[in-house]
Amino acid sequence: MNHWRTYHAQWEKLGPPLRPSAEVVAGIRSLVGSADGRVFLLGVTPELAGMFPELLAMDKNPAMIANLWPGDTGSKKAIAGDWLEIRQPAGSFAAIVGDGSLNNIAHTADIARLLGLVLGLLRPGGRFACRLFERPARPFTVQHLMKVAWSPAPINFHAFKWQLAMLIGAEEGASVPVARILERFEQLFPDRDGLSERTGWPRQAIDTIDIYRGSPVVYSFPNRAEFLGCIPAAAGGVEFHPCGGYDLAACCPILTFVKRPD
Repeated sequence: MNHWRTYHAQWEKLGPPLRPSAEVVAGIRSLVGSADGRVFLLGVTPELAGMFPELLAMDKNPAMIANLWPGDTGSKKAIAGDWLEIRQPAGSFAAIVGDGSLNNIAHTADIARLLGLVLGLLRPGGRFACRLFERPARPFTVQHLMKVAWSPAPINFHAFKWQLAMLIGAEEGASVPVARILERFEQLFPDRDGLSERTGWPRQAIDTIDIYRGSPVVYSFPNRAEFLGCIPAAAGGVEFHPCGGYDLAACCPILTFVKRPD
């Protein structure tokens, strides 16, 4: 079963890096500016939904909309759909924003396709801003993960889980099936009680990884060069902004670019 159907039930158990911190929200707001006009939100991240007075959000999972979207208003609306099949007029958005949205695309070719659509949807001068989960230039190793897991942990479990996913991405390619994250975790750390005792991670937090069991979903964890290869050549002002001091923040920059005036 697609784990996104039940992911909303885990939302309140999550924190940074899986949810945007206040620093990230402020960073995206600062980079986008006032965004005078309609904004398109890739997903229904609650922390971003309240940032703009006019907003259209899209998420492919109706359960996420039903459980996390704060509700439609006269100027805000959420619709179900695939980002790769957006049907909106060209140049109709002052800004397009997201949080981890590009990592929810399974393949870098489709990330490039989406960013091409994004550029077309922006009006001239409009800005794109999205936090990324970026595989580091110096890959995580099994030895690093074992070191983290064999003493009081310096990071939370969700940051550790993303380090594991990025390790798989470095070894096997940027596209990472979530079921593979669980499989590799169980191979490396079969004793969850022992892991909890050594690291201080609550067993409840560790067990959230079980949501991936049997899920066909594939995430992607590109590195900086791979992300850059996905950005349309016509995009202007491409930048990667560090933001925040939460666990794994060094791997979570905000990518931004602008649609050049015609």
